[in-house]
Amino acid sequence: MSTNMKWLVGALVLIPVLLHLGYAAYASPMANYYIGIDQYVIRSANTPVRIGGTVAPGTIRYDNASRTMRFTVTGENSKIEVTYRGAVPDAFRDGVTAILEGARANDSSYAATALSVKCPHQYLPAGW
Repeated sequence: MSTNMKWLVGALVLIPVLLHLGYAAYASPMANYYIGIDQYVIRSANTPVRIGGTVAPGTIRYDNASRTMRFTVTGENSKIEVTYRGAVPDAFRDGVTAILEGARANDSSYAATALSVKCPHQYLPAGW
């Protein structure tokens, strides 16, 4: 077999593999870390999804009896009520971007099973 033929066979095998890997990386849930609140609101599916939005100021409420936290997360044009039971990050407060995992509840709120806070790009000392 000639050298040119070996290169051709190698390319014919390698190109589909590379295309498949590229598509898999593009379609992976890890490529889209979360969807926005506006995108979530227009979804009709009730499947688990990771969402992210800004915690609306003054909406965080904690019920000690049920150990449940409720708050509102906003997008550009929409907002949703969130119910969450679990550990809360220290950086969670009004105005932060909350990243939530969960699904739509029966009352059309969002029942979160995991909560994290998107870190700022830059940390500043207190008072800045």
